Amino acid sequence: MLYAVISPEKQADFGFVDGLIPSLICILIVFCVLALLATILWLVNKIKWLDVKEQPKTETTSNNNVVREHIDFEALDDDAKAAVLAATIDYREECKTDVELINVKEI
Repeated sequence: MLYAVISPEKQADFGFVDGLIPSLICILIVFCVLALLATILWLVNKIKWLDVKEQPKTETTSNNNVVREHIDFEALDDDAKAAVLAATIDYREECKTDVELINVKEI
């Protein structure tokens, strides 16, 4: 493309060093545009952080008087194990916090 801009009589004297300057200018332009885009994206992310989002309310219950007993999970049958695991997973997804299984009652 550079040979299209240079007149034919100067093309014979055009060497490798003469092509470095336009190449470096083009590379510099590309990096400047990339730096500009990175700066714009960084500023947009900063603006997003300023948005006030409503935090989900976490209800804390005080179960200080609860006596914690060790549950022998291995003593349960397979259906009971599946039910306990499913209930624990469902409750964890509902509360969005870590849960601890305290007691299991058979109804």
